[in-house]
Amino acid sequence: MRISTQQVFLSNIDNINKGSADIFRTQQQLSTGKNVLQPSDDPLASAQIQKFKKEIARTEQFSGNIDVAERRLRLEENTIEQINNQSIRLKELTLQGKNGVLSDGDRSAISSEVSEILKSLESLMNTKDVQGEYLFSGNKGFTQPYTYNNSNGRYEFNGDDGRRFLQVGPENKIASTDSGFEIFEKVAKVPGYVEADLNQTLPIISNIDINNGDAEAFGNYMGANAPLTLAVAAGGLLTVTDKDGQFVTAEDPAVSLNAYDLSTNPNAPTIKIAGVELDVSAANVGSATLDVFDQHNILNTALDLKDALNNADFSTEKGKELFNKQLDNVLKNLEGIEEKNIGSRAGIGGRLNALEQQDLVNEDYKLFTTEALSSFEDLDYNEAISRFALQETALQASYASFAKVQDLSLFNYIN
Repeated sequence: MRISTQQVFLSNIDNINKGSADIFRTQQQLSTGKNVLQPSDDPLASAQIQKFKKEIARTEQFSGNIDVAERRLRLEENTIEQINNQSIRLKELTLQGKNGVLSDGDRSAISSEVSEILKSLESLMNTKDVQGEYLFSGNKGFTQPYTYNNSNGRYEFNGDDGRRFLQVGPENKIASTDSGFEIFEKVAKVPGYVEADLNQTLPIISNIDINNGDAEAFGNYMGANAPLTLAVAAGGLLTVTDKDGQFVTAEDPAVSLNAYDLSTNPNAPTIKIAGVELDVSAANVGSATLDVFDQHNILNTALDLKDALNNADFSTEKGKELFNKQLDNVLKNLEGIEEKNIGSRAGIGGRLNALEQQDLVNEDYKLFTTEALSSFEDLDYNEAISRFALQETALQASYASFAKVQDLSLFNYIN
């Protein structure tokens, strides 16, 4: 086979170009530390590299969520602990206020301290996190959870009972916040803190006795069914319906209150509904709406303590008895508040421990994934340096041999 001079030149140029490309690629690998520079180098390895990078990025997002959740929960834990300290102080002041030898000035001084505690509690229960969202508003992060209602003189909760969850692992979500409804509102009911809210056109209900009944059961029943509508028609027929218009069944007597005849006993018969006694009179034809008013969170408890101290009447035995009963109710409610506070902090502590364990799992998973990524992506420097030296030698040999070949000519032998 004849090999022309042009073939020799083109072949040597191709070999030199290939050698230059190989040594350039190796030089890029050495400068970047990466074995795969582009997908075409190794399609299978490139697919694995992208998969591992996505897993690492997802795990880093989980770690970021853990940091956010820990920050919120520690802020919440610290805030609840401060509220608990204020609750303990209110308890001490209540016991101090029950001392019968105190003067009006002494009780006024205690009331002044209660006022300062109330301001502190209002601030704590309206705490914001670093994102500017209220900590205890549930899912309504930008709604102030507790505000004072001038119309009824009580602090009201404006959030909802939702909790905000963060994904901290592939199959693990943890609540990073708690609603004030769960922490501060769901306190065991005390009879003195379940009050009937009665609105009637004419006085058909002459008396409501909650203290002798099961106040908690009544509060739960009314929470599910209130408001109740009571109506006395001409002839003394009483009907009682719940919020859905369904007739209510009385416990004593055990009858459906869809047409209860009051005319047989016009002297205010007693009917028991959900453990609470109602004295109903047939003397007037009219209607009444019965609801409960039992927001007994720590803010309202502090308000009640302050009002009892400021309005105490020790000039009569009845006044003294009323004052002591009011402070007894405050003490019982503070005990329920303290118990709920302890339970809430225990729940937060459990979640913080779970976050710590999940963080360790995420770190281990990230380490294993990074090692797997390295096996596909990272360069073996010993092999690459040896290959670079070999490619450099081969390229130099190509240059040298090409110089020798291009000097060959028959005319050098013709005289």
